Amino acid sequence: MFCGFARAQTESKAALNQLQRSPHNQKPTPPPTIGVAVETVPTSEITIPYEKYTLANGLDVILHHDASLPTVAVSVWYHVGPINEPPKRSGFAHLFEHLMFAGSRNVGAQMDQLLESIGATNMNGTTNWDRTNYFETVPSEYLELALWIESDRMGFLLDGIGQKQLDIQRDVVKNERRQSFENAPYGPSTLALLDTLFPLGHPYHGAVIGSMEDLSAASFGDVKAFYRDYYAPSNATLALAGDFDIVTTKNWIEKYFATLRKLPKPASATFAPKAITATRLEIDEPVQVPKVAFGWVTPAAYQPGSAALELAAEILAGGKATRLYKSLVVEKKIAVDVDADADGNALGTIFSVDASAASGVTPERLETALAAELERLTQVPPADAELLRAKRRILLAIVRDLQSLNGHGGESGRVGQLQRFNHYLGNPGAIRDWYQQLWKVTANDVCEASKRWLGASHRITVITRPTKKGQHS
Repeated sequence: MFCGFARAQTESKAALNQLQRSPHNQKPTPPPTIGVAVETVPTSEITIPYEKYTLANGLDVILHHDASLPTVAVSVWYHVGPINEPPKRSGFAHLFEHLMFAGSRNVGAQMDQLLESIGATNMNGTTNWDRTNYFETVPSEYLELALWIESDRMGFLLDGIGQKQLDIQRDVVKNERRQSFENAPYGPSTLALLDTLFPLGHPYHGAVIGSMEDLSAASFGDVKAFYRDYYAPSNATLALAGDFDIVTTKNWIEKYFATLRKLPKPASATFAPKAITATRLEIDEPVQVPKVAFGWVTPAAYQPGSAALELAAEILAGGKATRLYKSLVVEKKIAVDVDADADGNALGTIFSVDASAASGVTPERLETALAAELERLTQVPPADAELLRAKRRILLAIVRDLQSLNGHGGESGRVGQLQRFNHYLGNPGAIRDWYQQLWKVTANDVCEASKRWLGASHRITVITRPTKKGQHS
């Protein structure tokens, strides 16, 4: 979620001079092989060459060298999200994401301006249920500046922010929540689905952005405690991907990060899941088209069953040649669009399916047809052609993604994939094993996983009905 500070160009010579830059004289080397033709995926490896090591203060470092372009993707993941938030402090991790752009001891509030002045791109920060990340792509000769900036806010954020910055960013986040949920089409319905999947007391309850009440209650004392508990080297991973001199870069990492405070690694959050019973909600919204959404909580990211369910989502609605599109949009003409998604997280995957009604179609009729297609997947295995198409689409997407160093949202591109697999499995190179698992999934595996996890007995259904205000006159 973009933290939108003013992006005026500023002079960065003073900042660069104090870094005592070492020359960058490495000769280019051929890029490693990281992508393969989709047809050869089952017998070849999808890999990202990397080196991983840990500093004395607990900071994990992942390095992927590729000299094909003179740029470096810089990515810092803090292993903290709503999963770690104290009671009545929902949304705090996301609020803190914004505060990390507000200033630090040496950089001040000039982070964006400094990076833009040296031609950096893809600068942002995001928060999901389990982690918060910060990332940018910089010209290779300015890698030291990026490392200095990231180390300054990792170690000295509290010296650069105070109550004023908290109040400003709190208002920014509240407005973002209004735009994303309260005032957004189907926003209240989305919140209702999430809060029913994750009831009060669950770490994921309240959505990533948190509730207005909890945001208002956050104090600067909470900020300081949260920073000291979770924004430490022992709870972070620094990953670099691109054209850099490995020896020089390791020296810079030691210089800027190894001197930061050493704190114990926070304990991993645990939660005993409770069984979800079928629930049906109806939400009135000022929208023009009725919508039907189904939701389930399925196995956590990369755990047994998740590969088959990812393929199930692709079979259901991964494009216009899929079951839901052909049945509901093309043949029955009762929907104008369909979607299915498996969002994997540490405490469970949010598996959702939804469809928007065509003109004159009641949500009840659409709900019945959507439920029938889900039931069919739990009873009849997909055809071989369906399954092969789904596998090819997923594998093609990852092959394309691996062509970039740093992708959208900080979880894609090579640096994002290394971070994600490191975060959830402790192994940055697990991408190879995961996609081999996907290729080995059988049609019966998809059917059995759907039967176990996507049944009506534990399905959350949200019906969005247009109010008169939202309907065409």
